[in-house]
Amino acid sequence: MITIEQLKAARSLLGWTQRQLADKSGLSLASVANLEQGKGKARGKTHLAVQEALEHEGIEFTPEPGVRLRREKFQFRMLEGRESVFDLWSDIIAALGATGGEVLMSGIDEQIWLDHYKPELAAALKRQFALGIHNRLLIAEDDPLVLIGPDAYRVVPRPLFQQAPYYVYADRFAIISWGPPQRILLVNNALIAETFRRQFEFNWQMGRELDPKKVVVARLDD
Repeated sequence: MITIEQLKAARSLLGWTQRQLADKSGLSLASVANLEQGKGKARGKTHLAVQEALEHEGIEFTPEPGVRLRREKFQFRMLEGRESVFDLWSDIIAALGATGGEVLMSGIDEQIWLDHYKPELAAALKRQFALGIHNRLLIAEDDPLVLIGPDAYRVVPRPLFQQAPYYVYADRFAIISWGPPQRILLVNNALIAETFRRQFEFNWQMGRELDPKKVVVARLDD
């Protein structure tokens, strides 16, 4: 039977919330929370459901006792052309649509999105919001243009901003090259996703909030 420490470590390795683990294992949120806190007498079926859900996502429980990801749990796809963004949006829905969650975006220039995807943006953002999917974005300090609420953004110095834009969500990492040709490398690997999630969070903490007097909110419905 896996230990509480292994359970917590495995969930952290996958970047899951307790809610996500509960949904994946078919348990209630209270059952998962109690299990991690060692409260009550968890039944063997509860432990087994959690263990199977984690192992299904590539977790291995080692005898030490420890936790690791199976080496073969690494998938990537190269998305190409204008449709690559639609494929990325679909993957976000597939990964987070059942549970909600965050999409972290770094190196974002909203003007590029307006220039290339304005007709589709409003519907995409509305659908994500309806499913409980929310965004946080890092933009350049001299860029006042936003598409959603200013609180969802932080500004970072231009030198730090000069990197390929990337997304982090669930156990996925996607990096965008506007090209030409336009390509998106989509990687499904929890360790890589967690690495870039931590990088994003560090930059988010270092970034500044937007000045409401200088923000320009783009209209997507005209």
